Amino acid sequence: MSDITIGEFAKLTRCTSKTILYYHKIGLLQTPRRSTNGYRIYGAEEMARMSMIQHLKGFGLDLTKIKEILGDAGEPHNLGEFLSSWKQELIREKVRIEMQLLKVDELLRDTLIPIEQATFHSDTFQEITKILEPIQEAYKIRESPEAIQQHHKAFGIIEDFQWGDQFKENLHGIAQYFKEHPNDYQRAVAFGERLAALRTMAENDPEVERLAREGSEFIKAVPELKEMLYGQIGLGESKEQLMDDMAKQVLSPAQMRHKALIQKYLNYKGTEDYL
Repeated sequence: MSDITIGEFAKLTRCTSKTILYYHKIGLLQTPRRSTNGYRIYGAEEMARMSMIQHLKGFGLDLTKIKEILGDAGEPHNLGEFLSSWKQELIREKVRIEMQLLKVDELLRDTLIPIEQATFHSDTFQEITKILEPIQEAYKIRESPEAIQQHHKAFGIIEDFQWGDQFKENLHGIAQYFKEHPNDYQRAVAFGERLAALRTMAENDPEVERLAREGSEFIKAVPELKEMLYGQIGLGESKEQLMDDMAKQVLSPAQMRHKALIQKYLNYKGTEDYL
């Protein structure tokens, strides 16, 4: 049997004696045999074990995972079984990385936007899009890219913070209502195309108020919709003001005025003058 010292073993495996001793300590390498004069000695079995450890490290595995795969020194596990399991983990990680790359690509489309105003992925937006997708396909309903982008940004404000569970529930409820009432959804999308003009409209343009009145009449005609849009959310005055302040990052001055007028006409703040 050809035996070598720990120094020779370290050189052959491109490792350090300190690392080898640590592997002994944690059970990755079996306690070495000793020569007649007391030196640690290593042979082909230890070389093969160290080679496998280094290959697995090359896969990006930490020592805990490597020990799980290989088992304690002297009690090896089924390597194929563990590698199959690790392959599935790598596939899941690959999917996660691909999703991250898609999000980065979305952000790269707006490279000149300050980082504080960047739009990130919204799970709620994707869920609602999925709910409405069948009816959009069936009735050939298409929202403008500008409207979709603005919806995405608005949903991001809701998604990123814990405003209250009812917010997301109401948004899902509105999407479900429109799915079940395609005529109302078509009217809402058509009206939304008119609202697109608010993005470039002057804040004091009379059309802002006209659109707000029409919008409030549409919402009042559908009690379920009014309840979900402007029901008792219970945020509290300070949070509502904070949400309005954040909405200014997404909405133009005319859109902010339109939003306030809609709330006013629907008696959201307790105003009865317009009801």
